[in-house]
Amino acid sequence: MRAHSLRSAALVLVLGAALSGCDSKSPTQPTPSCTFTLSASSLSFASSGGTNSVTVTTAAGCAWTAASDRGWMSITSGSTGTGSGVVTVSVTPNPTTGPRTGTLTVAGQAIPVREDGLTECTVDISPASASFDEGSDTGSFAVIAPGDCAWVGTSGAAWVRLISGAEGTGNGTVTFAVERNRDIAARTGGIAVGGRTFEVVQSGDVSGCEYSVTPIEFTPCMSVSFEMTATLTTQAGCPWTAAPDASWISVTRGRSGTGSGTIAFRVADNWDPPRHRVVMIRWPTPTAGQNLQVRQAGCFYAVTADNISMGAAAGTGQFGVVQQSEPIECGGPTQNACMWIAQADVSWITITTSMPQVGDNPVTFTVTANAGPSARTGTIRVRDKVVRVTQAGL
Repeated sequence: MRAHSLRSAALVLVLGAALSGCDSKSPTQPTPSCTFTLSASSLSFASSGGTNSVTVTTAAGCAWTAASDRGWMSITSGSTGTGSGVVTVSVTPNPTTGPRTGTLTVAGQAIPVREDGLTECTVDISPASASFDEGSDTGSFAVIAPGDCAWVGTSGAAWVRLISGAEGTGNGTVTFAVERNRDIAARTGGIAVGGRTFEVVQSGDVSGCEYSVTPIEFTPCMSVSFEMTATLTTQAGCPWTAAPDASWISVTRGRSGTGSGTIAFRVADNWDPPRHRVVMIRWPTPTAGQNLQVRQAGCFYAVTADNISMGAAAGTGQFGVVQQSEPIECGGPTQNACMWIAQADVSWITITTSMPQVGDNPVTFTVTANAGPSARTGTIRVRDKVVRVTQAGL
C-alpha cells in the first residue's frame, strides 16, 4: 500500500514538471519580409538651394538608412529609421553657372539629385541716358536683371551722386542727383551698373557767354558761285545755331557749334527784282542772337510793245526787251547781266528766238493762220512783263 502511494506521487510530479515546462516557452516569431517604397524617384533644386524630403514606406521593424554622396547635399533628419519615416535633405546654394548633380541613397535605392546653376547675370538699363540743364536736378533709371543677379551702381563723376539703388538683386531702380554746373562748357558723366553705363549729359551755364559776329551785311549780285562767310567769336563751350529764313539761302557750313566758328552760306540766282532776307544766328542769352542781312541784287525789265496786232494769215512778229540790274554795278561794264525767258501761253504763238536771253535783245515769234471768223488773243510773258498778241479772224 505504501509503495503504491509513492509511485502515484512520483507520477504527479513528473506530469507537473512537464506541464510547467510547456507553459514557459513562447511560439517562434517569423522574420518579416521588408520592401521599401519611396515618395520620389528624383529631386531637383533651384540654384539657391533649399530643402526637400523623401517619405519611406515599409513594414514595422524594417530598418533602413539614408546617405548623400556630395558635400553640398546633407541629410538633416532621417539618416536612419525603422518602419516608415521621412528623410529630409538640405542643399547649399550653387555658386557656379553650371548645374551640379549627386545621388541620395535611401533604403538601398538611388535617387538622382540635380541643382540648377546660377542664371547668367546679364544686366540691362532703361533708358540709357538723360540730359539736364545747368541747374541741380535728380533723375532715375531702371535696372533689368534676372532675379538672382546681383549688381552694384557706381558713379564715375563727382557731380553725379547716387541717392538710392546703389546695389540690388534682380530688377531695381537707381536714383541719382546732379549738381549745378557753374562752368560754360557742357559735361558728361556716367553711372556704371553690371557692365552697362548710364550716360548723364548736363548743359553748361551759358549766361556768361559773349558773342560777336562779323560781317553782318552781304550784298551778292544776281548770280554768284562762291560761299559767303561770317565769323562768330565766343568763349569755348558757348553754343549757337545758324539758319536762313528763306529757301533761296542755304547754310553750307556752321549750322551749329560751340565756341568760335564760321558760318558759310550760298544764294540762288535771282533774275527778278532785288530781295532781302536774313541768316538767323541764335544763342541762349537774353540778347537772342544776330541776323546776317542778305540783300541780293535783282533785275527790272521793260518791253517795247504792250500790244501787238496780227492779221488772220500766218505771220511773224517782234518786240524788244530791255533789262537793267539793281544795283547797276552788278550789270557789268555793258549792263547786260540780267537773264530772261519769253514764253507764250497759247499753242498758236511760237517763240522763235532761242532762250534764255541775257541783256537787251528782241523777241521774234510766229503765229499760225486763224481759220475762224473771230479774233483771238494770246500773251507772251517776259518775267513780270506781258505782251498781248491779238490776231484777226477771217
